[in-house]
Amino acid sequence: MQADLVVDASGHGSLTEALLNSIGWPLPQETWIGVDMAYTTALFDIPEDAPPDWMGVRTLALYPHSKRAAILPVEGKRWMLTLAGRYDEKPPGDRDGCLMFAQQLRTPTVYNAIRHVKSVPEIARFGFKGSCWKHFERLEKLPQGLLPFGDAICRFNPIYGQGMSVAALEADVLNRLLTAQSAESDGLAGLAAAFFAEAERLIDTPWWTAAIPDFSDPRTEGQRPSDLEYMLKFFAALLKLAAQDAAVHKLFIEVQNLLKPRSVYRDPELVRRIKVVMAEA
Repeated sequence: MQADLVVDASGHGSLTEALLNSIGWPLPQETWIGVDMAYTTALFDIPEDAPPDWMGVRTLALYPHSKRAAILPVEGKRWMLTLAGRYDEKPPGDRDGCLMFAQQLRTPTVYNAIRHVKSVPEIARFGFKGSCWKHFERLEKLPQGLLPFGDAICRFNPIYGQGMSVAALEADVLNRLLTAQSAESDGLAGLAAAFFAEAERLIDTPWWTAAIPDFSDPRTEGQRPSDLEYMLKFFAALLKLAAQDAAVHKLFIEVQNLLKPRSVYRDPELVRRIKVVMAEA
């Protein structure tokens, strides 16, 4: 099939890599964070005795355990339940097993909310070995008119809910670049380089906001940042400060939801306040 532009949004980037292999061109370097996690998701009707004082709930893990859970309301007056764990604490795919898993969480909130649920139409399980960033921006050449996209460039740990948001932002970048280049005479020349440069900046924030907590588990595979110990203490203090200051909490949520880059954490006054909290720990 002939085309001026082929966008590889196939997921793992295997189509682009197969093409590069077939023509003898080098593959992109990869950055890998091995997490070996799995999650189970189920949809069911909200129970009549559902807690009246919350809409959704999250139970986070506390090392050395990795079990976590979330319940969120969705359309049709239903709840979406997600249970997640790593290594030998992965959630099962049956109702009774899910209830037992929920009963072993740090707090009883999730278990108490779902323990009387009788019917669960379908339980879906998903396994994920690791996050992978393929550095196409470092390649000296790529076939013109070919553009890896979304997960084909960077596949994120899904527990943080970043992948589709990054793909949407990349689509916005691609639309802007194509609009600008349509007015130029050289067509698609330089499109890939411009796109990868902007995609790298987009990926930086969600990658590191997931990498830091993932690396807090010593079992996580991959090259740890040289300043990891400092960053773990920095973000622990940031979270503590966010719990005390609504403006800092708002900033943290904006970074987590890709509305602002992580560079906002370098604000001198914010850094000063975080270091004060670090010193008190």
